[in-house]
Amino acid sequence: MPYENLFWLHIKKSAGVTTRSLLQPHYTEVDRSGWPRNFLQSDPVEYNDILNNYRVVLGELQFRRALFARRYLYPDSWDKLYSFAFSREPVDRCLSMFYYLFPRRTGILGSLATLYRGYVDTRKLMFSTSYAFDVFLDFAQRARSSESVYRPLGLHFTTHTAPMWEDVTDLDGSLLLKQVFRLEHLVEGINTAFECCGINQRVERPGQPLNINRRRGSYTPNPAQRGKIERIYSRDFDLYENAWHS
Repeated sequence: MPYENLFWLHIKKSAGVTTRSLLQPHYTEVDRSGWPRNFLQSDPVEYNDILNNYRVVLGELQFRRALFARRYLYPDSWDKLYSFAFSREPVDRCLSMFYYLFPRRTGILGSLATLYRGYVDTRKLMFSTSYAFDVFLDFAQRARSSESVYRPLGLHFTTHTAPMWEDVTDLDGSLLLKQVFRLEHLVEGINTAFECCGINQRVERPGQPLNINRRRGSYTPNPAQRGKIERIYSRDFDLYENAWHS
């Protein structure tokens, strides 16, 4: 028997714009930026996109979104949903975060210089990609141990650098989703979700991603930086390794 509906958990910096487009018309979008909606004022069909909005804070389950969904949004229907997510290779995802969140422009340089006077070398941050990436990884690590979702660099930074593992597992480390696909199998994953939900629709791979960061460079992390990525996102490497890839 087909699942009643699909549930897609968006992992930040993993083709969210493209995925939302390919899921249409079976994924309901809401206003996520101008007048962000919350759960209390919304129809259940809108819950999925609200949960995927980083601006909506979830208290102690902030980085446990699948658990939040099962416990509070779909307590009686979670097992009837085809729940899935896409796992991006962690180093590639981390580089995407870096170029998206850490552009070396005057605004963020001034903020960092003010907040962390004596800690961040603004000149090196501007001219050395390696140094800038070191600083980025340090802040990503700080965000994981921070007592506030707003520190060290705000909710946008904290949510977009969050590891995938906690978002898709329960407190015992068991996967809560029906399937995790590798991001490079985006189309196959969406078509599988459609098939499992009895949706008579199939999608084809778009010519190119719908949201390309034109600022992204081609930096390759050095061994020490890769080691730090592997420590911060250790379980995400396991997720990617075991994700569906035909």
